[in-house]
Amino acid sequence: MKSLKIPILLSLSLALAQGAKAKQPVEQLDALIVESSPLDTKLNQTTQSVGILTGDELDKARGNTIAETLSEVPGVSQTQFGPSANRPIIRGQDKFRVKVVQNGTDTFDVSAQSEDHAVPIDPLLVDRIEILRGSSALLHGGSAIGGVVNVIDRSIPTDVEPGVSGSLLSTYSSVDEGFRSGIVGFAGSDKFSFQINGFIKDYNDYDTPSFYKEDHHNPGVFEGPFSVVSNSHGESQSIGFGGAYKMESGYAGLSFSNYENDYGVPGEHAESDTLIEMEKDRFEFRSEIEIADSEWLNAIELNFGYSDYKHSESGFEDEGAGPEWHTHSTYLKEGFDTKIAFGHSIGNFDGVFGMHGVFDEFKIVGEESILGGSSKDNLGNDDPQNPAISSEDSSRIALFLIEQYDLSDQTKINGGIRVESFDRDYTGTSDRDDELFSASGGVSHDLSEIWNISGNLSYSERAPDTAELYSDGGHHATESYDVGTSTLDTESATSIEIVLRKKIGNVTGQVSAFHTKYKNFIFLEDTDTVRNGEGELADDAGDDGVLGNGDDEFVSGEEGLVEKKYESADAEFQGVEFEIDWLAMQNQGWDLLLSAYGDMVRGKNKTEGGNLPRIPAARIGFGFEVQQEKLDFGMKLIHSLKQDNVAVHDDHSEDVTEAYSLLSAFASYDINIGDNVGTLFLRGNNLTDELAYNHASVLKSHAPHAGRSVEVGLKFDF
Repeated sequence: MKSLKIPILLSLSLALAQGAKAKQPVEQLDALIVESSPLDTKLNQTTQSVGILTGDELDKARGNTIAETLSEVPGVSQTQFGPSANRPIIRGQDKFRVKVVQNGTDTFDVSAQSEDHAVPIDPLLVDRIEILRGSSALLHGGSAIGGVVNVIDRSIPTDVEPGVSGSLLSTYSSVDEGFRSGIVGFAGSDKFSFQINGFIKDYNDYDTPSFYKEDHHNPGVFEGPFSVVSNSHGESQSIGFGGAYKMESGYAGLSFSNYENDYGVPGEHAESDTLIEMEKDRFEFRSEIEIADSEWLNAIELNFGYSDYKHSESGFEDEGAGPEWHTHSTYLKEGFDTKIAFGHSIGNFDGVFGMHGVFDEFKIVGEESILGGSSKDNLGNDDPQNPAISSEDSSRIALFLIEQYDLSDQTKINGGIRVESFDRDYTGTSDRDDELFSASGGVSHDLSEIWNISGNLSYSERAPDTAELYSDGGHHATESYDVGTSTLDTESATSIEIVLRKKIGNVTGQVSAFHTKYKNFIFLEDTDTVRNGEGELADDAGDDGVLGNGDDEFVSGEEGLVEKKYESADAEFQGVEFEIDWLAMQNQGWDLLLSAYGDMVRGKNKTEGGNLPRIPAARIGFGFEVQQEKLDFGMKLIHSLKQDNVAVHDDHSEDVTEAYSLLSAFASYDINIGDNVGTLFLRGNNLTDELAYNHASVLKSHAPHAGRSVEVGLKFDF
C-alpha cells in the first residue's frame, strides 16, 4: 500500500495546481555572479560545476546543518552522524578533501577529523551558500582538492540601504519537537552600516520508522525495534554583530560572533549520554578598494579571519563505584586566515594575483586522544605504532595567480597556478614540511545565446593530515581504533570535467560529467585486528594458542574496537550530474514549474581492485512547484538507488544499502502588515514514513533518516 501513496499524492497535488490563482509572469533573470570566484564569473560561464543556494531556494532547503541544507544539490550528500554532526560530501569525497569556509576564510574547526564533530556554522541565518564541485585548490589549498562549500552570512554588511531593516525566522518541527528562532537587524547611513544577529535552537531526540540495530558486543544479535534515535538531541545559540565603512572607492568592515553548540552523540555510546560541548569565537575583517588611476591594477581585496575553537567530549562512565560524569578529551584550535588579492588587467588578460596565509595551533587535552600513541602489543612492550602528539603548530603560505582571456565574444579561457609551503611543528615527534603545487585551466564557449559548453582540467596536491599520519588511539564514536601511517606521501589528483548548459528559455539546466584520477589516495582500511580503548590486544591466548595477536575475544563486558589504518592507493572517481527546470505552464495568475535532478558517482581502488568505501548511492529526483501572487506550493520525490557497489577487504565487506524514496511537500503564503512583508510556510518531509539509510554514514545502522515530519514557520522582513 505504501508504494501507492507517492503517485496518489503527486496526482492530487497536480490536480490542485490546475485550480491555482494569481501570480506575476516568470521573468528571465540575469545570471548570478559566483562570489567565490575571484574573477566575478557569471554562473552560466564557469568552467567547473558550481551550485548556489540563495533566496527562496535556500529558504525551502534550510535544514539543521549546512550539509542537510545542501543534501539535495546534485553531487552533494552528507555524512549524517545524527542531526548535529554532519559534513558535506562532494562527489563521493569528504573529510580532509572538502573544505567548508565562512565568507571565504577558514573556520578552524576539527569537523574533518571525525564524523561526530560538527561544523560550527548554523544555516538558520545565512544569506547564501556556494558549492564548488571539484578541485578548488587554487584559492583554498590542498584541503579543497575535492571541493569547497562557502557559507556567506553578510556579517559584514556592505550593501545595506540607509535606514533600519531586519528579518525574523522562527520554526517548529514535529519529528524532534524542535524550536528554532533567529533574528538579524540592519541599520545604515550614507557612510556606515551595522548589523546584529542571534539565534537559539533546541531539539529532542528525533523519531524514525521502526528499525533494528546490531549489538556491537554481540555480532549477529539485533536489538529493537526502535522508533527514536537515542542521544540525538541538541541545543545551540549564537550572537554576532558587524559594521562597515563605505568609501567612494570601496569599503572596510569587521565582525564578531560567538557560537555555542551542545549536542548528543548517537550510536553505541548513547546510553552514556555522550555529549559534545562546543564553543567558537570568530573575528573577520574585510576590505575592497577599487583603483582608478592605475594602468594595470584594478582592485585590492583583503580578507582576514580569526577563530578560537574549543569542544569537550563527556559522558557517564562506571569505574566500579557507579556511573560518574567524565570529560574524556578537549579539542583546542586557534588560528587566523589572511588573503590579499590584486585584481589586474594587462593587455587582453584579466586576472588576480594573491598571497594566502593560514596559521593555527591545535592540541587535544585529556585521557582519550586519537593522537595518544596508545597501542600496545601485550608482550611486555609498550612501544606504540605512532608517537603521542600533544600539540601541533602549522603554517601554510601560498602564492596564486589566476588569469582569464577572451578569445572572442563567445569564448573565454582561464588558467591558474598555486604554490604552497606547508610546515608543521609537533610536540612529540619530528617536524614535517611539504611543498605543494596546483594548476588548472578551463574554457567556456557560448554555442548560441541559449547553449554554453565548458570544460576544466586541473592538477592538485594535498599533504596528509596529522590524523592520517599519527593517529594511534581509540575512536569510540565510530567504534574503531584509528592508526596513522607516518610515511604517507603527498596525495595528488588529476581531474577533467565537461559541463553543458541551457541558459535561456522555458527549459533550463545543465549536465556535467567528471573523471578524477588520484595517486596516493589516502583512506581508512580494516586491519583485521581488534583493540580495546587503551590500545591493548586481546589479553588471553584463546583458541589459537598465540598470545597477543589480537585474534581472540576480549573478556566479557570489555569493549573491542576494530583497528583501522590510514593507507594509500591509486584511485579513480567518475560520475555524472544533471539538473533541469521547466516552466511548463504560464497562466493568468499562476505558473507551474517542473524540475528533475540526478547524480551518480563511482569510486574505485585501482591498486587493490574493487570499490572504495562509503560512496553515496545514485539518486534521481522529480518535483513541481505552483507559483502564485501570495500562495506557492509544491512537492518533491527523491529516489536513492540500491548501493551494492560496496568495498570488500579480505573477508570483510560493507553492508549493501537498500533503495528508498523520500517524498516531501511545501507551501508558503505571503502576508503584508503595513510596509512589512512576511511568509508563513509549512513543510512536510518523508511523508510516507519510509525507513531509509544513508550508505555514506558510518552510523547508518544506528541513525537512519528521520521519519515523517511536519515543520511550520514564519519569516518576517521589516
